[in-house]
This record gives sequence, structure tokens and C-alpha cells, in this order.
Amino acid sequence: MNSLLRVIPRILAMTTCMAHAGDAGLPASADDVVRRLVEMDQARAHLLRSYVAERRYTAENRRFSRRAEVVVREQFVPPDKKKLDITSETGSPLIQRRVIDKLIEAELDAANSENRDQTHVTPENYTFRLTGKELVDGRSCFVLEVTPKVAKKYLMRGRIWVDASDFAIVRMDGSPAKNPSIWTRDVHFVRRYEKHGPLWLPAFLESESRIVIAGVSSLKIEYSNYQIEPATEPESHPVSAGN
Repeated sequence: MNSLLRVIPRILAMTTCMAHAGDAGLPASADDVVRRLVEMDQARAHLLRSYVAERRYTAENRRFSRRAEVVVREQFVPPDKKKLDITSETGSPLIQRRVIDKLIEAELDAANSENRDQTHVTPENYTFRLTGKELVDGRSCFVLEVTPKVAKKYLMRGRIWVDASDFAIVRMDGSPAKNPSIWTRDVHFVRRYEKHGPLWLPAFLESESRIVIAGVSSLKIEYSNYQIEPATEPESHPVSAGN
């Protein structure tokens, strides 16, 4: 279980990407896609004042047949004010205490200003390679391979899918850039985002790790019931993506 604790907070901290829609054009390279992604990610800061949402954590260890489920109320105010309150919990008290409770504590720590730069998908943190386009839930997306420039704990290696119209990350698929423990093998995660008005917010995360002795451990997080407070922009100063 301790190995799982080292993995999941890193995955959760890797990015929370929100972007607003714009007339995309057709980028010719990975640099073009990433430039537009960064522009839109910066612009979204002007579109969100805060939100409240619900999360459902489900953690399971198959070898020991232990499972726990915890529902959490999230309050977020950009850029780093986050509050997570447990509203219900069922299942194994051991998994609740040693996995989910510790995971919540670690995620709050990862959101602070000291670690936040590591969570951004930017040229400062990664090199990118454009591999093509695919449909994700009916939306055309650019597919990029991402390679961390430094093996830091909150970076990833794998692939991202960037919406070709909104230039927001809609899917991430990969593993942590830095192996969290000598006891942990084959760490893999998938994270999906959904569009809420002009914003893209987390929808689902699934992670699986193979841990020596303990075997396969998994975690799922479902995000729902968003209540979003948009920022109020003066009419004379419209938000621009810098196109």
C-alpha cells in the first residue's frame, strides 16, 4: 500500500488542464500544437473564479481482496487554493487510512506553489513529438508523445491528446517519469477530461500498479457534479488567446 501512495499523488498532480474554445487553424508541428496549448492554458485563468465538485475514490488490492470507496467534496479557487472534505466512506479502514486519506493529503501538498510548475505540460518540462490525429469521444485531437526533460516526481512520460479546436488536453496516458519505489513495477494511468462550457475539467482517472509481494493495486477517481463560478470579464477587455 505504501508503494501505491507514492504513485497516485504524482499522477493526480501532473496536470489539471482547462482551456477555452478558439478558432484552431491547422498546426504543422508539435511546436505549433504546444504553443497553442500553452496560450489557451494561460487564457483559461481569466475564465474561472472557482468551482465545487464531487469525487468518488475507489481503491482496491486484488491479492488481499481489500477495497474501499470514499466520496469527497472538492472546493477549488485558482491558482492553488484547494479543499477536499470527506463526505462518506465505506470498505476497508486500512485502505481508507493508508491509501485514500494519505492520497488526499499528498494532493493538497502537490497543489502548492513550490510544486505547481512541475504539473504543467510545457516546453520547460517536456519535449514533444506529434504522431498524428485521432478521434476522442467524437472530437478530433492531436496526439503527442511527451518525454520529460528531467525525471522529477510530478512529471510523466507517455502520450497526450489535445483537442484540435479548443487546444485543451482531453486525455493523458502514461506513467510517472520517476519510478516511485524499487517495490513498484508497471505503473500505468489514464486520465480523461470533459468540457464544461468553455472549460475542460477532470472527469476520470484510472491507475494500476504492480507491487512486489502485494500484487496489482488499482485506483479509480470519478469527478462529477461540478458547480462552476466563471470569472467576470469587463466588456472592454475580452480574453484573448494571443492568436
